[in-house]
Amino acid sequence: MKRLTLGAMLLTVACNVPIESEEDLQESSQESPLVPGVPCADGSMEQIFSGGMAGCAGAVTWSNRASLCAAGFRPATAREWDTLFNGLAPAHNYWTNDDLRYTGASGACSVAYVSGTACPSGQPMRVCTASGNDAEGNQCNWTGCGLLANTPNRFFGGCAGNNTAGTLCVPRGCADGTIEQTFSRGMVGCAGAMTWANRAALCGPGYRLATAAEWVNLRGATAPTHHYWTSDDLKYNGTSTACFVSTTSGTACPAGSPMRVCKAAGTDPEGNTCNWGNCGYNALPPPNAYFGGCAGNPTAGSLCVPTSGCADGTVEQVFTSNLVGCGGAVTWPNRDTLCAPGWGASAATTWTGQHGSAAPLFNYWTGDNLRYLGSGSNNCAVSTTSGTACTTNQPMRLCTPGGTDAFGNQCNWTHCGYLTNTPDHFFGGCNGNQFAGTLCRR
Repeated sequence: MKRLTLGAMLLTVACNVPIESEEDLQESSQESPLVPGVPCADGSMEQIFSGGMAGCAGAVTWSNRASLCAAGFRPATAREWDTLFNGLAPAHNYWTNDDLRYTGASGACSVAYVSGTACPSGQPMRVCTASGNDAEGNQCNWTGCGLLANTPNRFFGGCAGNNTAGTLCVPRGCADGTIEQTFSRGMVGCAGAMTWANRAALCGPGYRLATAAEWVNLRGATAPTHHYWTSDDLKYNGTSTACFVSTTSGTACPAGSPMRVCKAAGTDPEGNTCNWGNCGYNALPPPNAYFGGCAGNPTAGSLCVPTSGCADGTVEQVFTSNLVGCGGAVTWPNRDTLCAPGWGASAATTWTGQHGSAAPLFNYWTGDNLRYLGSGSNNCAVSTTSGTACTTNQPMRLCTPGGTDAFGNQCNWTHCGYLTNTPDHFFGGCNGNQFAGTLCRR
C-alpha cells in the first residue's frame, strides 16, 4: 500500500474524494506533447516559426491568402509575425492578414494599419525575402521595412505591382490546429493533458485562457466533452454531491491542481480525471456549471478565447490596438456576437477619433442607434440624437466606399459624416440594409 502524506490525508477528509498517492501523481503528471496538424493546405511546410506559425509558400492573390492555410489554421496578423518570427528571416514572400500601408523608401520604411499611403487594392505590404524575390516567382519592390517604425527590420515590403505571395499561417484557436468544442463569442475547448502551470500552451496565437466567469457566460447550454482548465485558481465549497467553486471563498486545492471544468466526475478521452463533478459557480446548483476536479487531478485541456478583437479569431481590419473591424453579416441586435470576449461594439465617436483616413473594407455596425441627416450619399451625416430615425434595428453604420462588401452587406447611402456632412467618415446604410459586420472596441 502506497503511503499518503499528512496533507494528502487531510485533504481526503476535507474533500470527501479519493486522492492519488504522490507516486501516482508524479506518474500521471507527464504532459502530453502538442502534436500540431499540418499548417499548409498542400501538406507541406516551407518554414516553421514559434507558436505554431508556419510559412506556406505559394503564389496567390491577397484575397485568396487563406487558401494556403490548412483547416484549423488561418492567416497570421502582422503583429503575430512580429511576435513569433524570432529573428528567422523569411525564405519566401508571405501575405499577412492585414491591409498594410507604407511610409518611407525601400530599406528605410515602415508599414502600418491606418497611417501612411495605401497600396493598390489587393496588393498590400507583406513579408518579403531579403532580395524581394522567391522560388515561386513572387516579387517585392520594397524590402527591409519595419512594423510601425523603420527599425528594427521586420522584413516587410512589396506593394504596387506585386500581386502574389505565399501566406503565414497560425493555428485557429488551439495550438495543435484542432478544436474539440466551439462555444459562443469565439471560446473554444482545446483538449490535452497539460499541467495547470502550462495550461496556456494549449491556446493558439491570438488566444488566451478563458476565465471561469467567461465559461459560465459563453457556454450557453453546451456541456463540456473534455476536462478543461480556466485561468482561475478555483477553490471548492460543499461536498462531492453538492458543490460550487469560487475565486475568493472556500478551500484551496493543492498547488497546481485547482478546480476546473469537467465533463463529469471521472476521466475524459485524454485520460484526465476529476474527483468531483457537476459543481456550480459561486452558488450550489442549479444551474450546473460543470466544475470539478481538485486534488490528485494534475492535468486537463484548456478553454481559450480570442484576444484579437473578433470572435472568430480573424481580424479583417486593425485601426488601433483597441479598435478593429470584424467582418460578418449579423443583425444590429446581434452585433456584439462578432466581438471577442472583453470587446464590444464601438461608439461612433471612437471611430471618428481613431480611424484616420482609413476607409472600412467591410460594412460595420457601431454600438450607436444612429439617425440620418441630409439628402443622400455624399451629402449626409449621422447623429445619435438629431435627424430621422431609420427602421427599427437598421440604423446607420459604417460602409465601404462602394456600399457593398464581400459578405453581401449593402448600404443605400454612403460617404456620410458625423454630425456634419464633412469630413466624410464613411457612415451610411439605413432602411432595408439589415446586416453588417461590427466595429469592435475593448
